[in-house]
Amino acid sequence: MKAKKKEKLSIAKLVKGYVGFLTGVGKSSSTISSYKGDLALFERFLDEKARDFYTLKPRDFEAYQYWLERQGLKINTRRRKLLSAKSLVKYAVSRKKMAASDVQFVRAPERLERLPWIPVPTDYEKMLATLKGQGPLALRNQAAVRLLAETGLTVAELCSLRWDQWKQNSFALEGKKPRTLRLSSETQELLLRWRQANSGKHLFPGFNRHGITSEKMTPRGVELFFRRLAKESGYRSLKPKTLRHFAIASWLRANLAENEIQQRLGVHPNYSFHAYKKFLERQP
Repeated sequence: MKAKKKEKLSIAKLVKGYVGFLTGVGKSSSTISSYKGDLALFERFLDEKARDFYTLKPRDFEAYQYWLERQGLKINTRRRKLLSAKSLVKYAVSRKKMAASDVQFVRAPERLERLPWIPVPTDYEKMLATLKGQGPLALRNQAAVRLLAETGLTVAELCSLRWDQWKQNSFALEGKKPRTLRLSSETQELLLRWRQANSGKHLFPGFNRHGITSEKMTPRGVELFFRRLAKESGYRSLKPKTLRHFAIASWLRANLAENEIQQRLGVHPNYSFHAYKKFLERQP
């Protein structure tokens, strides 16, 4: 007696299983929602073009890219939707729902990177000049701007910095992205003065007109501070993340190796600096 041939799952059931898998590995609800939207569009393409998911070829994914373009989707969106479709193929192969496929190796379009405004060194010096002062609030603000510009810290990382992480010429970051942040001599000297005025646990406490109000500055507090700095310095596009971009551009200008910059930022090895290099090529 012949064994009964195993029936293929419909793509709807396969997607449902994949969504369950994503939930199980801890993906956020927003990420899962994004995958579901991408794969719903992929299902629509398969239906319109009468393609069988289980027999897809690389040329079918080329047709999908063209189809997405015809829908008016921009390149980065097309890239994400293609990667989502490829991830479903990979899941189906890993679950032995389909044979290994060359589709897994179809290249997605290169990500089109658009950078916001990045200050040049003279802009940065103007920002620092705007922050001149010797009072506790002025010292805190100068230290925050210098650290962001020299280390590429995120706002959350800046707010979490503690004095016990300071080793005179560097900071030791812990957690998921442990790394050492190097400091210039000017920033070291500024921190020495700021330490005398702030004996709390964290480097950057909250402030109001009466003085220190909380042990730890919040991201919202950083945002409000930068809003004032943008207005006072005349750089309307200035935001906290602007100085992370400034740090990357400065390191590339100093010819630091990309793997060293990635380590300083605590980012994945695939992090691309192409757009920053293009920015530097346009500089006089």
